[in-house]
Amino acid sequence: MKWRAFLSSIMVISAGSLLHFAWEWSGRSTVVAVFAATNESTWEHLKLAFWPALALTPFQHKIYGSLPGLLPATAIRCMLPSFVIVAFFYGYTALLGRHHLAADLTVFAGAILVGEFFGHAMLTREFSAKVRRSALGLLVLSTVLFSTLTFRPLDSFLFHEPQAPVRLGEG
Repeated sequence: MKWRAFLSSIMVISAGSLLHFAWEWSGRSTVVAVFAATNESTWEHLKLAFWPALALTPFQHKIYGSLPGLLPATAIRCMLPSFVIVAFFYGYTALLGRHHLAADLTVFAGAILVGEFFGHAMLTREFSAKVRRSALGLLVLSTVLFSTLTFRPLDSFLFHEPQAPVRLGEG
């Protein structure tokens, strides 16, 4: 199961990395804006972890079959990286005073690895119907939020672009 979690991580990281540029590549398509980053805010980068992880779900269902933990595992795979990204990004920038591109990329990849490994660990576990319904509700709510808040961002730090990053060899 660990090699599958690692393979899923590589796929999500790769797809998320491509989605970072997809909106510009598409000529700023509104449809692509749902899935891709439209600016450098943290919110837009959370979409880059969420959508590829969610898109892997049908493939995982085909590979694993109807495992009891598939729905809760999917919720973990899709949502845990967002919490890790926010915690580590704002944590390290609070300590250093600004963000660094290399650290941003490391946080993104690390968060996806954490989500995939925890999610895969949950696949064979039994969950109550209440937990499965809660996982489904969380996935539906997240899908609605990630689909709409790009177009109607909240007045929150997550939706504001941080200052320019420091690149390797600088400050």
